[in-house]
Amino acid sequence: MFYRESAGNWLLRLWGAALLLVVSTVALAENGDRADARILIDISGSMKQNDPQNLRRPALRMLVGLLPRETRAGVWTFGQYVNMLIPLGQVDGKWKDKARSEADNIASPGQFTNIEEVIKRAIADWEGPASGYQRHLILLTDGMVDISNNPHKNAASRQRILEQLLPRLRAHSAQVHTIALSERADHDLMQTLSRETGGWYEQVNDAEQLKRVFLRIFERVGRPDTLPLTDNSFLVDNSIQEVTLLVFRQESAEPTRVLPPSGESFDASTAPQGVNWHRDVGYDLLTISQPDTGEWHIQAPMDPDNRVIVVTDLKMRASQLPSRFVRGEQLPLTVSFTNQGKQIVRKEFLDVVTLEGRFSDSRGSAEAQPIFDNGEAADKAAGDGEFTLLVGNGLSAGKVELLIRAEGKTFQREQRQTFELVDPIVMRLKPDGDDDALQQLSLRTDVELIDPATLVFQAELVSPTGETRSVELQPGTEAGALEASINSAELVGDWTLSVSVQGQTRDGAELELLLDPLTVQGTSAVAEKPLEPAPEPEPVVEPEPPLSPPAPEPEDSFTQDVTLFGIANLLLALLVVVVTWFMRRRKKASEFQVEEAGSAEKGVDEGESEK
Repeated sequence: MFYRESAGNWLLRLWGAALLLVVSTVALAENGDRADARILIDISGSMKQNDPQNLRRPALRMLVGLLPRETRAGVWTFGQYVNMLIPLGQVDGKWKDKARSEADNIASPGQFTNIEEVIKRAIADWEGPASGYQRHLILLTDGMVDISNNPHKNAASRQRILEQLLPRLRAHSAQVHTIALSERADHDLMQTLSRETGGWYEQVNDAEQLKRVFLRIFERVGRPDTLPLTDNSFLVDNSIQEVTLLVFRQESAEPTRVLPPSGESFDASTAPQGVNWHRDVGYDLLTISQPDTGEWHIQAPMDPDNRVIVVTDLKMRASQLPSRFVRGEQLPLTVSFTNQGKQIVRKEFLDVVTLEGRFSDSRGSAEAQPIFDNGEAADKAAGDGEFTLLVGNGLSAGKVELLIRAEGKTFQREQRQTFELVDPIVMRLKPDGDDDALQQLSLRTDVELIDPATLVFQAELVSPTGETRSVELQPGTEAGALEASINSAELVGDWTLSVSVQGQTRDGAELELLLDPLTVQGTSAVAEKPLEPAPEPEPVVEPEPPLSPPAPEPEDSFTQDVTLFGIANLLLALLVVVVTWFMRRRKKASEFQVEEAGSAEKGVDEGESEK
C-alpha cells in the first residue's frame, strides 16, 4: 500500500526516534536528486533579430513552472551588464509567481554580450564539490563573447572563460547546458562548456523552438517521474499527490479541456479548487493537487511533447546516462523503484513489474527492448530490485532519446533521457586528384575520446555477388589517422566498403564498432560473356530412297592406299593366273592339233599303203 503525505508524516511521528537514522539516510539520498539550477538569459541587442517576439518570456515561464519544489534556482539576465532577474531561492508557489511576473521584463536592450561576467556572478556562492544538490548552469545566448569594441579584450575574456571559469565549474561538479539561438553564436565555446562538464548543447535557429528545448533541459535537470500519455489519456494511481500537465497547442486551437474520472470536464476558466492553470503563448501548464485516481483525458490536439509530470511516493529511479558518449560503447542503465524514499526489493512487487526501453534516433523509433532483473547479461544480480538495460548497441550517431516505461498491477511510470552518440572515427572516401580511377580512403580517429594504440581495424570490399577483397590500411600523416587507396578500375559494378573497429575509449571502456558502409563504384568495363555456340539445326528427315547398295564408308588415305594396292596386286595376280591359264590352254590346244594332225597323216599313209 502507498501512503499519501499525511499518512507518511503520522507514521514518522509514531515511530519517533526509532526511525531517526533511517529518515536521515533517506533524506540524504533524496537530497542528491535535488537540483540547483542557475538560468542565464541573453538580453543583448542582437536578440531583437533572433527573438523579435520575445519568446524567451513564455519559455522561461514554462521552465520555472516545471521546476519541482525541492529545487533551488535563480535567473540572471546579461548584456553589457548582469542583472539578477529572479533572486536565488527555494522553488515554491511564491517563487514561481515572482518568476513568471519578472519574465515580462526580458527584452533586448544590451549593447554587448558579457558571458564571462554572468557566469562569475551566477556561481559566486558555490564552494567545492556539490553536496546535497546537483548543480546546473543553463546558458541561453545568440552571440559571441563581446565585452568591448576592442577585439583583443573580447579574445582575452573568452580565454578566461576557458582557462579560469571552466576549471571552476568542473571543480564544483556543475553541468553547463548551453543553447545557441543563432548561427553566429560562438558554437565552439558553447560546445566546449557543455562537453567538458557533461552538460547538454543545443543550437536552434528559431525562437519558436525554445520551449521544447527548455523541456529537454528540464528533463535532464529535474529528472521527473511522468505518466504514459496514450491517445491523450493517462492513469492516476493512489500514490500520486500532484499532477502537472504540459499541453502544447497552436494559438488557433480550441481551449484545452481536462476530463477527470468523475466525468465533468473543465478548462482554464472553470477549473475547480486545487487546480492551478497557467495559459501562455503556445502551451497550457496546469497543476492538479490530490488528483482522483483513475483514467484522465486531455481534450486537445495530441503532441509528442505533451507531458504528465507527477509528484508521488512511488518513484522510478534510473541512473543518469552521460550526455555524450562514443558510438560503439555500451553502457549499463539501471532502473529501480522507491516508496517514500526507500528502495523496493519485495519479490511480490518486482515479479509483477514489466519494464521496457525504446530508443529514437535519426532513423526513427526502434522496437522496445525489455529491461530485466534476472542476473543475466549486464544485470548484476537477479531479484535485487535493479533492472538493467545495456545502452548503445545498434544506435546511429547523433541525438538519441531513450523512453523508459514501467507498468505494474496498479501503476504506470515513464522517464526520458536524451544523449548524443558521437562517431569516434570519421570515414571519408574521395577521388584522387591525379588519377580519376583511384579513390582515397581516410579514417580519422578522435584521439580525445579513443586510445588509438588500442584500435584494431578490418576493412574490406564486398561485391554484389559476395566476393570480398581486403583493403590494406596504412598510417596517415595525422596522429591516429589511417589511409588506403582503392583502384576502381579493378572493380566491376558497385562494391560496399565495410570497416569494423575494436579498441578502448580513453575511459577504458571496450569499443566495438561497425562504421556506416560506403559505396565504391567500379569503373572497369563489364566483361562480355562468351557467345554460346549456335545450336545445330535439327536434321531434316528425308524420305527413304530406293534400296541400293550402301555406299562404302570413307576411310582414311592410308587405309585407302593399302586397299587399292591390295586390289591392284590381286588383279595383277588374277591377270597372271588368267594369262598363265590361257597360255597353257593354247599350248595344249596346239599340242592337240599337232597330235591330231599327226594322226591324220598317219592314217593317210596307212591308206595309201593298203592300196
